[in-house]
Amino acid sequence: MNERLVKSKDKVKSNYQNNAARYLPIGPQLPTAQNLNWNIVYKNVFQNLFSLECNLQTHEEFYENILRDIKENRHTKDLTTIIEKVYFENTESFEITPYSRLINSEKGHARTRTMVDVFDAMLCGLTTKKVDFIGNNFLEEIVNASAKKLCTEVVKSKATVPYLPFLAKKCQEDFSFMSANPELLNDSVEHLIEIYAFLYITQLSLHLYSPKLRFSEPTSQEMYFILEGEKASKERHSTFLKGYKRVFEKDVGASYDIFSHLGYLELIATQPLWVISKQAHEQIFIEQINELNSLFCNEFNIHFAGYRSAFEDAINDGLTYHKEIFKENNKKSERYRANQMVCTAATNNFACNFRVNKGRAGGWYFQLSTKTVLLITNLIIGQKKKLLIDDVIEGFNERGIYFDLKSKQALLAIYENIGNVIKLSDSGDAVYVTSTI
Repeated sequence: MNERLVKSKDKVKSNYQNNAARYLPIGPQLPTAQNLNWNIVYKNVFQNLFSLECNLQTHEEFYENILRDIKENRHTKDLTTIIEKVYFENTESFEITPYSRLINSEKGHARTRTMVDVFDAMLCGLTTKKVDFIGNNFLEEIVNASAKKLCTEVVKSKATVPYLPFLAKKCQEDFSFMSANPELLNDSVEHLIEIYAFLYITQLSLHLYSPKLRFSEPTSQEMYFILEGEKASKERHSTFLKGYKRVFEKDVGASYDIFSHLGYLELIATQPLWVISKQAHEQIFIEQINELNSLFCNEFNIHFAGYRSAFEDAINDGLTYHKEIFKENNKKSERYRANQMVCTAATNNFACNFRVNKGRAGGWYFQLSTKTVLLITNLIIGQKKKLLIDDVIEGFNERGIYFDLKSKQALLAIYENIGNVIKLSDSGDAVYVTSTI
C-alpha cells in the first residue's frame, strides 16, 4: 500500500488544492505577487560555486569587518582610508567584492525556495576550481582577501535529482567555466541565472507536455529563436510554430499544462516522473493510481474511461482528468483563472527578456539579444578558444536553443561583425568561432 497515494485520495475529498511547488517556482498569483527573491537565489548559486558561506547578517556588518581586518593588518593599515573612500562609499555591494553575494539574511517565500531547490539540483555535484578574486588592482586584491577571511567552507547537502539532467549538465559546465573567470562571473552571473531559469521552465513544459516523452529521461526539445534585429515571417515554420507558440500560445501551449501536470504528479510521488518510470511497479500501486483517477472523476464530474493495467496508461489518463479541472468550462472553482495566472507569470517573469512581438509577421517569437548570444557562445567555446560554427550551434541546441537556416546565417553575421570568425577556406567549409573573452 502506497501511503502517499492514500493521503492523496484524502486530499481530493476535502477541498482539493493543487500543489506544484516542488518543481515549479511559479504560483497562481499575479506576476507582481510571486515574491521570488532573486538575491536569495544569487546567494545560493554563489554558495554552490565557491563552496563558501558567510554568517554575517548585513552588508554593513560585512564592510565593517573588512575594514577592521585591513586596519589591523600592519601591511595594509595605511591604506584603510583610501580603500574606504574608493570602495565603500556610494557603491553597490557586488561591485566591491564578489564575496558580498554570500550576504543575505532575508527569508525566502515558497517561490524563492523552489527556485533555490531547482538550482541546487542543477548544480549538485559541481566541482569548481578554488578562485581567489584578485580584482583590477592591488587595492581590490586586499579587499577580496579580507572578504574571503570572513567566509567559511560549506558542503552543500545532496539535492534531489534534477528534473532535467541534460540542462543540469550544461548548467554545471557553464558555471564551472564562469567561476574560473572572475570578471565574466561578476559581469554576467545574473544574466546566466536568468537564462537557465527561463530554459528550465520552457524545457520542463515541453517535456511534460508529450505523453511519450514524459516517461523517459528528458532530452533537449526543439525551441526555435530568432536573433535581435532579424525579420520574422509566418513562412518560417520552425520559428513561427516551434518557438514561442509551442510553449506559450494561450490555452494550447505546453506551459498551460505544467501547473496541472506537476500538481497531479505530486500526488503520486516526490521524484520526477521519468525516475519513477524506471522502477518496477507492483499491480497494487497501479490500482491505487486508478482509484485516485476514479475519485477525481467522481469529485469533479468527469467521465472516467475505466481502469488501466499499465502504469503509463494510468498516469496519462490521470493527467488528462486532472487537466479537465483547469479548463474554462469547469465552474466548480477558480482553477482556470489560477492556471492562467501561472502562465502569465511564466511569460512576464521568466520569458520577458527572451521574446519579441513582430505584430502582423506572426505575433510573439522567442528572440535572443546579441548580448545573450555572445555570452552563451563564450560558454560553449569555454577553454577550447575556438570551435567550428556547427559545433557552436550544437552547443546552443544542447541547451534547448534552436535556429532555422536564416537565423544560423544571422548568427554567422554577428560573429563576422565583431571579428571572432576564422575561415580556413574560401568555400566556407571550415568556419571557426573564437572566444571574445
